[in-house]
Amino acid sequence: MTERRKFLLCGVAVCICLAMQGGIASAQVQATADMSADGNGLGDIVVTAQKRAQTLQSVPVAATALTNEALQQKGISTLVDIASVAPSLNVTTSYGNTAPEITLRGVGAASFDKNVETTVATYLDEVVLNLSTSKLGQLFDLERVEVLRGPQGTLYGKNSTGGAINFVSKRPDGTTAANGALTVARYGTYDVSLGAQTALTDALSVRVSGVRRYSDGYSFNTLTGKHLNDADDWAGRLGVRYKDAGVDAYLKLFFDRSTTNGVAYYPGGVNVDGSPRPDGSNRVTGYVPPADIDIVAAQPTPSKVRNHGATLNIDVELGDLTLTSVSGYLHSKGDYRFDADESPFDIVKTNHLSKGHQISQELRLASPDDGPFTWMIGASFFRQKQDGALLADFLGLGITTRLDQSFVERSTSYAGFVDGTYRFSDRLDLFAGIRLTNDRKKIRQIGTGNFVPTVPASYDLSGKASWTKPSYRIGLNFTPARGTLIYASYNRGYRSGEYDVGFITNTSQIARPVAPEYVDNYEAGLKASAFDNHLRLSTAAFYTVYKDQQLSITPPGGICCSRVNAGKARVYGIEAEGLARFGANFDLTFSGTLLDTKYLDFRPDANRDFSGKPLGRAPKYQLRLAPEYRHPVGSGEVFLAPEVQFTGKQRVQTTVDAYGEDIQRAYTVVNGQVGYRDGDGRYSAFFFIKNATNKRYMTYFANVGATAVNQTFYSPPRTFGVTLTGNF
Repeated sequence: MTERRKFLLCGVAVCICLAMQGGIASAQVQATADMSADGNGLGDIVVTAQKRAQTLQSVPVAATALTNEALQQKGISTLVDIASVAPSLNVTTSYGNTAPEITLRGVGAASFDKNVETTVATYLDEVVLNLSTSKLGQLFDLERVEVLRGPQGTLYGKNSTGGAINFVSKRPDGTTAANGALTVARYGTYDVSLGAQTALTDALSVRVSGVRRYSDGYSFNTLTGKHLNDADDWAGRLGVRYKDAGVDAYLKLFFDRSTTNGVAYYPGGVNVDGSPRPDGSNRVTGYVPPADIDIVAAQPTPSKVRNHGATLNIDVELGDLTLTSVSGYLHSKGDYRFDADESPFDIVKTNHLSKGHQISQELRLASPDDGPFTWMIGASFFRQKQDGALLADFLGLGITTRLDQSFVERSTSYAGFVDGTYRFSDRLDLFAGIRLTNDRKKIRQIGTGNFVPTVPASYDLSGKASWTKPSYRIGLNFTPARGTLIYASYNRGYRSGEYDVGFITNTSQIARPVAPEYVDNYEAGLKASAFDNHLRLSTAAFYTVYKDQQLSITPPGGICCSRVNAGKARVYGIEAEGLARFGANFDLTFSGTLLDTKYLDFRPDANRDFSGKPLGRAPKYQLRLAPEYRHPVGSGEVFLAPEVQFTGKQRVQTTVDAYGEDIQRAYTVVNGQVGYRDGDGRYSAFFFIKNATNKRYMTYFANVGATAVNQTFYSPPRTFGVTLTGNF
């Protein structure tokens, strides 16, 4: 029997055994849940993970849902923060706010190239935020956030090989209301968010919301006098909703802007062969960096992002059917500068510029939910144009010319899909779906000042490519008792091919794309609740085969970060999360992941073979325990909510450092909140602390031979503050 079949059979057996322990009904949530009808049990959360409204416990997908209240209480204000409460999710912004790198279950992409296709698709009200510079600014005034794990290619399309993240904004509902939140924290940090809505007519209502975030930053460049790891962010939305006579239309305008002086990292010196130097000195200049979080860097490293766009969601009832239209427009601009050696000497400095816009349209027709056969058919269109440039100076290496690389890329995608579920009986369902996607890309790449012998000093080349690929899923739902869900599924995901616009070190990189990548995921899961809905549990066992992974590596004799296909890898693991309520005043939220990852075939060149090495950003284990105790006081309650997170050994880059410098050992992080909330949910006030023990651990690592250093990024230090919320 193959390794995959043994693992999946074991997972199915575990699910069946758990389901037999008391006829448990399912649900999963990483949020403060609503009370059920008895005022004490746990309520449900409605999600749209399968493009129709369903309770989370009825969806055969490993998913985490976070309500707006949970986001506020846990101090989650950025996409990076979500990774602390969603199993198997890793998010870093080591190279600034222009290029977040998102990984789920070890499936991820890492590159500062602005045209890199994602592996975890990010959506705002069903409109994909495809441009890398557009993903971070809309985490405010939300109804909820949904994190879907595993390939989601049938309903979400290409570039969701690792999963999908849905931001669902608050819609006006015809009532007059307002809400606000204020956070003041260490390092000159404050966060203000406001929202208000009202009805204009019986059918028309409007909502406006905004957020302002600012932080001085927790590190300092003693040479330039600038704070680093700071933030200066603005964002806003204006939404108008028409709902009447079988029509629900929601038009939203949005913008966000983010500015930072840059990030700080430890520039540990390396020898010519890439091995670390014992004293951390730079072999070119002899500079030894400080050991603390402050730096001495000759160049400023500002990062700026500007986004604006519009979405239009329309649902129309056509008898028993529902016709849905989702339209989107997005314009995004990024400017990122980087001192690549982070020293007082001008060795290497770079500037990454990008500007792009995208339009998208999806149409769906869905059956009613109550028949033996429910189905959905749809089609989508996506078009994107992007301009980018990479400017680099290598003065410290004796190179006086400026490397200037630019590109113009146009992408077009068409897709059609069908998905359905057939109910054989009250206990057994079969679900299946397929999507066919056609991707087309055209690019022009221009370069001057190239000093690598294998590349012309200047070039101007164009290329085009297209791919037509299917993604699909099939599975079974079994309901042994009312509400209990056991599922088994197979999903295939597809990520389109892409062009390499990083440091060009070989003519084969110019206007020639790397191949698409594919993920095949075999999964068995259980979603269940017990003890009169006082315990909710969700588990999933999965086996994933990763083919032709697109990675950035430094080629022999190259500068940095060429795009390649990595052959084949496999991932298997088990996830569990849930919530237990012990009486009216005590809850325990928990989650955990066990992962085993390995490259089966990864040979970047004749001298390197990474086969057998683990994938990056996939810790061997994660465990989160978050109890909450509540004590009634007046009309509300005082609450105490400590939290501890255990994370196992992992590589913190998606490639492999030959000397193991990218390995982060197991570590523990402690967070917590204590405060008061009104019984009617009108207001709350609480003190919070993050990283209470001031644990320092690596979040990202890169070996960049051209700068003579390893770039090692570390976690933020201890921080604390106060949050006030109000609903009126």
